[in-house]
Amino acid sequence: MLELDLSRFQSELLRSGVAPRHVRRTVDELSDHYEDLVEQGLSEGLDNRSARSGAMARLGEVEDIAQAVRAQPELRSWAFRFPRLAAVVYPLTCVVLLPAAPVFIGAAHANHIARWAVCLLLSGVVTAAMFLMLQMAITLT
Repeated sequence: MLELDLSRFQSELLRSGVAPRHVRRTVDELSDHYEDLVEQGLSEGLDNRSARSGAMARLGEVEDIAQAVRAQPELRSWAFRFPRLAAVVYPLTCVVLLPAAPVFIGAAHANHIARWAVCLLLSGVVTAAMFLMLQMAITLT
């Protein structure tokens, strides 16, 4: 049975720099259009195989559609439009988010994180109090 294989089409668009949201939309529209053409062929009295074959023929070559999508620069992701900026932003984002990763991962255990934060705060207060007492002892003697 003839089927429309859009996985290769999707990965090709992503590799060529088309933004993922535009790729999803294009794949959904192409799939819907293909199903509409199959339904139209079935309603005209064709059998399933002939309807799918006719839908593939009427739809055209998927490579031509991919080429038309790739030719539109406004559909490219910002990282492909501004590669030098992406080369700076992506690593900085990773460096900034890396220390926050345990918090994101531990979001399911918020009570443990809260206890840890309270313990950290209390230990800071105790340490500051000890330093204050030591400073006063040095100053008063």
